[in-house]
Amino acid sequence: MPSLVKKALHASLLLLLAGTLSACGGGNTSNGSDDFGSARDRAGDEAIARVNGTTIYASDIFREAAAQKLIRVGEPFPKGSSAYKQVLDDLVDQRLLALEAVRRGLDRDGEAKRRLQAARERILGNILVESSISQAVTEEAIRRMYDEQAKLSPPGEEVRARHILVKTKAEADAVYSALKNGADFAKLALDKSIDPGSRLEGGSLGYFSHDAMLEPFADAAFALKTGEISKPVETEVGWHVIQLEGRRQQTPPSFDEMRPRIVRFMTFDEIQKLISQLRLSAIVERDDTSPETTEQISVPANEQSPEVIEGETTEP
Repeated sequence: MPSLVKKALHASLLLLLAGTLSACGGGNTSNGSDDFGSARDRAGDEAIARVNGTTIYASDIFREAAAQKLIRVGEPFPKGSSAYKQVLDDLVDQRLLALEAVRRGLDRDGEAKRRLQAARERILGNILVESSISQAVTEEAIRRMYDEQAKLSPPGEEVRARHILVKTKAEADAVYSALKNGADFAKLALDKSIDPGSRLEGGSLGYFSHDAMLEPFADAAFALKTGEISKPVETEVGWHVIQLEGRRQQTPPSFDEMRPRIVRFMTFDEIQKLISQLRLSAIVERDDTSPETTEQISVPANEQSPEVIEGETTEP
């Protein structure tokens, strides 16, 4: 997954580079009036700049701004802003470099063609993934998953408790005895507790779920009745004396809180499903076994299955 995210950050830049340079292979390039920024495929796209007879369009600027993380995809990008002007400067420089490469015939070099082909494959793969995700990860689908998860995972219980943490059982026994004899819990916590996070708050830990605490502590806290004080409980950090202050049902996370996590899950799931489907229908021959290990690998003929070379896809 990290490689997918990394590719996503560069997809827009690759698209621009490949879109301009791949057009250099044909047409007249001597005066720059080739397919760079051709209007044929840009109906409704605002022309922002002309560079040696070629055009830079508004969509080029928005795409580059998103690639540089200046905006999110689909967000506005004010034309008069300094960031907008800087992105346009970057694209002008990039176009000048590309046009000069074409003038020198570098686009016809074998290495250039191989790199352009590799960029084209990545971009086409990215576009396929983006298309699949846009169809699958809709607001309706996100809401439906949220509702399903809410039904499958009803909110549990939380307790509010306070504690006094000491180093030894003898100290804990003394604290427990003092509390049973009427000592003030908050004052004792301030005087005796070694937990810096709670001693100034009277030992209060606020509300917490069972899995938020170390198991012996959580078991003891959840077994108490409201107002009851536990006998000393040992954990890896010391000895605790706990008082339960209240119980409540957990508040389920809101849709807005859960939405980013659901989108990430659905995006990854859609990528995995797409690749799995392609693998099932693919016929790929590969030779990536080193000579030293060839003899060690033995697969019965009836168990062999075609493999696919893992493509580089991305989360948009």
